[in-house]
Amino acid sequence: MGYFKMKHDLIDDIHQAISGRRHVIWDWNGTLLNDVDHAVRVMNSILSEHHLDLIDKKRYRQIFDFPVIRYYEQLGFNFHKESFESLCHKFVDRFMDGVQNLPLIPEVKTVLTQLHAENTVQSVLSATDQVNLDAMIQHFELGSIFKYVYGIDNKFAGSKIERGHQLIEVCQIDKEETVIIGDTLHDLEVAEALGIHAVLISHGHQCHTRLKAKHNQVIECQSMT
Repeated sequence: MGYFKMKHDLIDDIHQAISGRRHVIWDWNGTLLNDVDHAVRVMNSILSEHHLDLIDKKRYRQIFDFPVIRYYEQLGFNFHKESFESLCHKFVDRFMDGVQNLPLIPEVKTVLTQLHAENTVQSVLSATDQVNLDAMIQHFELGSIFKYVYGIDNKFAGSKIERGHQLIEVCQIDKEETVIIGDTLHDLEVAEALGIHAVLISHGHQCHTRLKAKHNQVIECQSMT
């Protein structure tokens, strides 16, 4: 499994990026949870069963997309042979079977704890289904850190824009004081739809090149494999 080295100057970059914000909305998978390698392994197990070409981490980060049906299409799945819905359930179930063995991104808990001590409101907005998201938050003992945890109501990893609107409405914090931190261009789409600022981090499910082509505030992390 690959691990990411999050240097202290990177932590400083995050603090600078969210300076003056009262509310930080975190993406979960790939942003806080170090799950990219696991996602590749799980998908390769399914690709193998369908006699499709396997992928490596580099290729994965180049093609992973939202809604994830686009990603599945690029992988070559024939939805007449097995439905997209069935594939999603299979992926999520296998992913969750191994999630307790995954680490958080190094130093993440330090950042979360520091922000919590500074009375910054922190939330999670994820395309993971709510039940599994809640289970992961509990497993990593982060329940006291996050005031709001918003997943979606299915395992198809579609848009989280609607849930984002609900989160903004519930929290009642000015949009100018809110920032979303994520690892994909969908997090940028969510931010634009909600009218809030976005900071992207390039250690997750989409590569730095893709993120930087669409957004000018991308924090680059150095990976160790």
